[in-house]
Amino acid sequence: MHPLVRRRVTGYLRDCAGYLGIAAAMIPLGLAVNAVTDLGQSRTYAYAVSVVPPAIATVIAARAESGPRQATWGKHRVGLRVKDVADGGQITLGRALARNSLKILVPWQAGHITTIAAIWGGFEEGDRIAYAATVLVYGLMAAEAVTCLRASGRGPHDLVAGSVVVDVSAAATAPRSR
Repeated sequence: MHPLVRRRVTGYLRDCAGYLGIAAAMIPLGLAVNAVTDLGQSRTYAYAVSVVPPAIATVIAARAESGPRQATWGKHRVGLRVKDVADGGQITLGRALARNSLKILVPWQAGHITTIAAIWGGFEEGDRIAYAATVLVYGLMAAEAVTCLRASGRGPHDLVAGSVVVDVSAAATAPRSR
């Protein structure tokens, strides 16, 4: 198992708490729209609206990882940074967006699509979207778990973005005594 797995998971769970806050903050707006319109009865509307929280979370994470700290709030708290695998430098916003789209946006939205399709009877109706989204979300979760646990610790999102998560905690950077 990769030595940073525990800290990466801890950092990610801390970030997810913030992402949950984004979703919760949208509830009043959703309730208001549902109360004054009939949009809540549309599966297409539900698909479109459900992408907003993961898109916001993706942009926030990408800006943090391509910014001066090179880390999201959660990674920063556990002493980790995202760096360019080739030169150890900062990754660009574009690469950070690619990285976080694969890590946050795609699986979160695939989960939304699966849930929305299920609510509207998609599995009972044999809806291909329901089945495809389900396979996608579980496939991505499995790929993340397997690749993040392997020797390099680089998940699919790191491979796509040419990034690596490194330890920058005081213990890792302190000179060793002889």
